Amino acid sequence: MTKDKEGEDAPSRLVYVCEGGDCSEKGSVDLYEDLKAMLEEEDPTHRNKLRKFPCFGGCAHGINVVVFPDRCFYSKVTTADLRDIVDSLVSKGGRVDRLTGKVEKDVEQITYDLLTTGF
Repeated sequence: MTKDKEGEDAPSRLVYVCEGGDCSEKGSVDLYEDLKAMLEEEDPTHRNKLRKFPCFGGCAHGINVVVFPDRCFYSKVTTADLRDIVDSLVSKGGRVDRLTGKVEKDVEQITYDLLTTGF
């Protein structure tokens, strides 16, 4: 576990950006690069690891971003949302609620199960 800006233990997270066909058509490749640049600048401890994911199955609600192990499934993410997401990742802020709850609960659960098993 790394330390946050206040010297307290901070959880490590994996931040996944969907690269499936629908999400990539909506701009997920560029969004990933923008998020990567923001995290490199604002997360000097690198506690948030950014990854690409082939598809979460929430295509109608893309671009999708999942934060694990927080079990946070963001949908309809745009570049304009990245500031709020990064702020929540590097501070003790909570989720960006306006981006949650859009995909079916079973899609979220399958995603969390796959990430938990190391798929």
